[in-house]
Order: sequence, then structure tokens, then C-alpha cells
Amino acid sequence: MSQVAVNKLDLFHLAWPILIEQLTGGVVVMADIYFLSLLGEEAAATAGLLMPYLLIGFFVLPMLSSGGTAAASQYYGAGKLDKVQPVFITNIVLLGVAGFAFSAFTLANFDNIALWLNFPEAMQVYAEQYLAIIGFCFGFHGLRCAYGSILAAKAMTQWNMLVSLLTNVLNIFLNATLFFGWFGLPRMGLPGIALSTVLSFVFAWLMVMAIVRFKAGVRLEFSRAMLPQMRAVLRPLLKISVPSAAEPANYTLQQIVVAGILASLGVLAVSSYTFVLRLLFVSMAVSASLAAAGQIIMSHHMGARNLDTVDATYMRCIRLAMSFAFINMLLFAWFYQPLIGIFSQDPQVQFYAKWLLIICIVMEPFRAINIVAGMALKAVGDGRFSASVGIVFIWGVVPVIYLCSISWQLGVIGAWACFALDEVLRGIINHWRWKTYKWHSMGIS
Repeated sequence: MSQVAVNKLDLFHLAWPILIEQLTGGVVVMADIYFLSLLGEEAAATAGLLMPYLLIGFFVLPMLSSGGTAAASQYYGAGKLDKVQPVFITNIVLLGVAGFAFSAFTLANFDNIALWLNFPEAMQVYAEQYLAIIGFCFGFHGLRCAYGSILAAKAMTQWNMLVSLLTNVLNIFLNATLFFGWFGLPRMGLPGIALSTVLSFVFAWLMVMAIVRFKAGVRLEFSRAMLPQMRAVLRPLLKISVPSAAEPANYTLQQIVVAGILASLGVLAVSSYTFVLRLLFVSMAVSASLAAAGQIIMSHHMGARNLDTVDATYMRCIRLAMSFAFINMLLFAWFYQPLIGIFSQDPQVQFYAKWLLIICIVMEPFRAINIVAGMALKAVGDGRFSASVGIVFIWGVVPVIYLCSISWQLGVIGAWACFALDEVLRGIINHWRWKTYKWHSMGIS
């Protein structure tokens, strides 16, 4: 890797653009829910209940692409530059196939998904209208993530941030334009919000592809001659990509099941659950940005076998992520009324949200450990362990959630306490695994 890029392997230099990218993405989600709330509580609650399904694309695809970032970074660190471009191309193919496959599934089943998720009848119409349009975006999002991973591996995270900022501004502008019927356009309501997202993702893909070619100077050669080199890097790439995607994929599927359970608790309980999830994006974004930046640094140093630097980077990320999550949730719990008031003035919604945020004071620091430790273990080639632990706990907690929320009638607060217990136990186990240092003998180079 060039000396310029090596000098950019600084945690804050890499993390702050990723953080801005994460935060602006969260702001857009909040804006979408705001526009939907103008149609009524049921429309906003529908978006919240659909979010676990949509996260299969919006969350799992970026995590899958991170395997390309980590693999290419390790090859950069090891000086094996001939393997870098095959990783980039293989990652683009992998993300494109995965993204368009999910788009095809969504479009083929848009009128059944709400039924599978046990939506109340009043919400099913909203869900069908939204999914019939939003389903088109996942293939383009997969390609955008794959090209973005190239910039991340080259320590050019500021360009991913720029793309995210412009995309999000465009999305909000299109939301308002199509929702309110600006510039003489017809008022499109919910379909307009979904269409805005699709157009924004197409724009993001085209823009990041242009940056990779003209700013990063990466000329990708999609040719038959490249196939043997792609096959050579496929297994090392999948060694990181599959565990990286397996845990979030199972998490989002779990959230779909949980959404079906919580749907029977009523609109107000579901609304409070949805609104608190939207507030958590701040601490989650900080943890994810530190984890992603740390993953780039750790992957480079893992390739160069600078193991002490890898461990020091991990510990620094853990301390920063946990500290921010704890302080952030203290403030959110204290000022819950004006924060939840942005979405709803209903006293029952605010009551539920207050207790969910209090539980978050414990839950979010351990979630920070999970995010950082999980990505770190995947970066150094020990992703199978964290993914296995995650899958066991993710599904093991579901029957407990049902008991607490339905059988024992603790409602959404009982379900949230189960989420907290899950995060605490997984955080402890993943951190213990890192401290065994078994990853010293791993890696792909």
C-alpha cells in the first residue's frame, strides 16, 4: 500500500467519516418515519415493524461487504498487492448477486410479507405499498456497499462519507417533494417515500463507482482471465464475509420473529419500541464507526503480523465505544420526554419509552462490546466463533421474550429486558474470546 494510505491508518481519521455516514443514515430513517407519522400512528408503526425485514438488506449487505474490506486490507498489510484487485471484483460480484436476489424475493412476495409477520389488518395495506417499491433498492445498495469497501480498504473513508451525505440530502429532498407534491408533482404519500429511497440508492451506487474509478484510481478488469485469481481469493474472502453476514442476518431474522410477537401488544407498545430503536442509532453508530475503523487498522496490521498493535487498537475501540454508549444513554433517559415527544405525545408511549431507555443504560455499553469485538474477531480470522455465539444467543432468547412479554404479561418492557440480557452475556463471551489470543495464529495472508 502507498505510504500516503499507511499514514491514514489512524483511528479517528478513519472513524469520524464513518460516524458521519452512520449518523446521516440514521437521520434519514428518522425522517422517513416522521413523514410516515403524518399519515398516522399506524403508518409509522408499520415502518417500525418492517424495519427488521428491511435490515436484511440495509444492514446485512454492508456487513457482508466488510469481508472485502478486511481481506483486501490484510493483503495490503502483507504486501500481496496482486491479490487485492481479485478481492475487489469478487466482492462486487458477491454483493451484486446477494442484493439483487433479495430484491427479487421482496418484489415477488411484497403482498405476503406482512401476513407472514402477523401484521394487524390495518397495517397490511401500508406494508404492501411500501414493499412493492422499496424492494427495487437492495441490488443497487449491494453494489454501492461493494464499491464502498474498496474505498474503505484504501483508507478513503471520507469519500464514503461524502456519498452518504449527498445521498441522504437527496433522499430527504425527494421525500418532501413527492410526499407534499412540490413543483407541481402529484402527492404520492407513502409510495413517494419508498420511491425516494430507491432513487437515492441508485444515485449512491453511481457516485461511489465513479469515485473508485477516477479518485481512487482503481481500474477493475472484469474479464475471463481474472477468474483463476478470483477463485484463489474466494475462500479467504468468504472466511471473513460469511461470519460477518451470518450474525446480522440471524439478528434481523430474529427481529422479524420478535416483531410478530410484539405486534399483538398493540399499536402504542409497538410505537414506543419503534421510536426508542430510532434513538439508539446514535450510540450504535459510534460503536459501529469505531469498530469499522478499527477493523481496517487491525486488518492491515494483522497482515503485517503486528499483533501488539492489533490488540492495542481493539482495546482503544472498546473503551471509547463503551464510554460513549453509557453517557449517551444516561442523557437520553434523563431527557426522554422531549426526545420521544418528537414522534408522539401519547402518555402511554412516553411511559413505555422511559423504561426502555433506562434499561438501555445497561444494555448499550455491552452492545458496544459486541459490535467492536465481533468485527475485530472477524477481521483477524476468528469470525466463526463470534458468529456461532451470536446465533445461539439470538435464537435462544426468542422463547424467553415470548414468556416475558406474552405469557408473564410484562409486555414490551419485559421483551426489552431480554434483549439487554442477551447483549450483556454475548459481550462478556466475545471479549473473553479476544483475550484468549487464539487469533494470533489466524489471518488469511
